[in-house]
Amino acid sequence: RTRSSCADDPRARDTGFSLVEVVIAILLISITATASLVTLRTAVKASATNRDHANAHAWLQTATDVLYGVERQDCGTTTASLESTVRAYYESVIRTTSNPAGWPSTNIEVVSPVKFWDGQSTYQATCYDDLGINLQLITLRVRNADGKIVETVEIVKG
Repeated sequence: RTRSSCADDPRARDTGFSLVEVVIAILLISITATASLVTLRTAVKASATNRDHANAHAWLQTATDVLYGVERQDCGTTTASLESTVRAYYESVIRTTSNPAGWPSTNIEVVSPVKFWDGQSTYQATCYDDLGINLQLITLRVRNADGKIVETVEIVKG
């Protein structure tokens, strides 16, 4: 009796997979798994970065609201500016605000210098309270624990 094809031969049908087919299958599964893990790692990092930006923004918003609520500090005169005293006071006020978990209160600060309106066109380091011009430009800055996220906001207090 002659065999017409391999399909009729039981030994030809039950031979299984070749080594090359197994290696290719493992390689394809490995590439897919690696790509999935890289995507997952990227998503986790992006989520953490987004969370840190949101925490920084919320902390700045809270500090800004608290700073608006305290009395404006006099900066002195054009000849004897108390800028460092004003800045230290405002910084002590904002450091009492609720900070995100894992963020020390020292990560929020009033950026030096606090600037004062000159009554004409610009804010500068010279104090003009003795001239009755009582606007102050205060810059707040917050950083996350590793310093990679830095957010700032400027507010005018009068």
